[in-house]
Amino acid sequence: MSGFDSTRATLLLRLRDRTDKLSWQEFHERYGELLLRYARRRGAKAEDAEDIVQEVEMSLLSALDGFEYDASKGRFRAYLRTAVVRAMGRKAKKDERQGENMDPVAFDYLAAVKDSNNDEKWEQEWRMHRLRWALREIAPEFEPQTLEAFKLHVLGGKTVDETAEALDLSKASVYQAKSRVLKRVKSRLDEVDPDEDM
Repeated sequence: MSGFDSTRATLLLRLRDRTDKLSWQEFHERYGELLLRYARRRGAKAEDAEDIVQEVEMSLLSALDGFEYDASKGRFRAYLRTAVVRAMGRKAKKDERQGENMDPVAFDYLAAVKDSNNDEKWEQEWRMHRLRWALREIAPEFEPQTLEAFKLHVLGGKTVDETAEALDLSKASVYQAKSRVLKRVKSRLDEVDPDEDM
């Protein structure tokens, strides 16, 4: 499937067919990492985060009965955030019933609920998710060293000097890699969803 945003309509419609394993695999490949990273960022242990992702996917499965896509009702990313927060809440309640102590500072489900309209952690994960997707899409267009310079400098937080030294490049080459890749990432994201914030 070519477009990132095609999930909102075509992939979701295909997911209504519970036997369509390829569509469910595509959904998991496309969004599983996002959901997992967010749950981990909110303090879920690795194995709990995996369970939370499974629960989100199961709740989506039941929500798709009678599904009609309507963009005016909200963005898909808002639905996903709500689904993962609810799954985290169910996990917290289950653990509480079973007598497991959860560190309220580490697993900040309550903060996630309160942050429903201004959840910077979710927004950061969403932006990084889109960036990682776009990078995978455009990777064949660039030399590996150009992409590596971009990843080290922009994603890895290395300075231009550190990146240039690590890859045996000039500083100008690092700046050029950053500029070229960012321009193409933005262009690719605009192609699939021009109204979305980067």
